[in-house]
Amino acid sequence: MNIQPVNQIQSLMTPNKTEVDFKEQSPFKALFNAAMSNIEDTNNLTKKADQMSLDFAVGKIDNIADVMIAQEKASIALQFTVQLRNKLLDAYNDIMRIQL
Repeated sequence: MNIQPVNQIQSLMTPNKTEVDFKEQSPFKALFNAAMSNIEDTNNLTKKADQMSLDFAVGKIDNIADVMIAQEKASIALQFTVQLRNKLLDAYNDIMRIQL
């Protein structure tokens, strides 16, 4: 059995490229851009996980651990996106309930 070093952890420890500078943009635009970036990242992770599952099914990939890790990353990203949407909808509903 060949043991491979764990080099991919470094990429997980680097800061996320989707950090937003609120000084350059309006707060709503920055929030919207961050949400869109989150959706794109989630979509990319889901596509990667689906492709890895397909490759494993046809025998192109032998390591089931990599496939399962990709599936979990996609699942966590989707759960985060759904929770973000829920929080945004709650905030919107709170604003709509304010009586002027």
